[in-house]
Amino acid sequence: MDLWILLEVKEMEAKTPAGMQYLPRMFRDHGRVRRFTAGSQIFQKDDPAGEIYYLERGKVRAYLLYPDGTERTLCFVERGNLVGEEAVSQPSARIVCADAATDLVMYAMEGKALLTCCAQETGSLPELTTLFMKKIHLLSSWIFYAQFTRNEAKLACFLYSNTQDRQEVRYTQEQIGSVTGMSRVSVSNCLRDLQQRDFVRVAYKRIRVLDRAGLRALFGEQDFY
Repeated sequence: MDLWILLEVKEMEAKTPAGMQYLPRMFRDHGRVRRFTAGSQIFQKDDPAGEIYYLERGKVRAYLLYPDGTERTLCFVERGNLVGEEAVSQPSARIVCADAATDLVMYAMEGKALLTCCAQETGSLPELTTLFMKKIHLLSSWIFYAQFTRNEAKLACFLYSNTQDRQEVRYTQEQIGSVTGMSRVSVSNCLRDLQQRDFVRVAYKRIRVLDRAGLRALFGEQDFY
């Protein structure tokens, strides 16, 4: 799988994605308001997936729970995006666990009801399909970066893989977080540490890699797709 394709994330920012006109209104008009307090469980892996959510406010954490009780965070989903897309698939079962990273306000619709509404409103189904394809690309990337247990290794791998033919990476911290599954705060803290150790130099929407070999050593022997 081409890692460069997985890094197309410019429209997955913490706001309603560009061109997303129909779905927010559809969820607000036909969905039910669901509120979760920070730390609350939304769903667990293998649960029946009846509802799909539009995230109006807050942040959702998607993660995997292993048999020994440890958790591996895959990503944080920001407002203006969908959560629980498995509800429109067959069979409908959750593929990850999700909880509320902050207090949440979401609109919930049954998967079949959403598809019915999309079929009745011109323009909404292509919008839904486009959003699904972007999420598939990001999920592939998140799963790849989930092999790293340390955020430093995730970020080092991202910077290394994006400087094969250039020295600068032109992504915002939020965009890097979207690809790697890290929070923006974690990205900021790791970048600060890497800069203090002379691996990188950070500027506005631009990161200059100073020690690419050093970055490679930080994430060990794991390989790319």
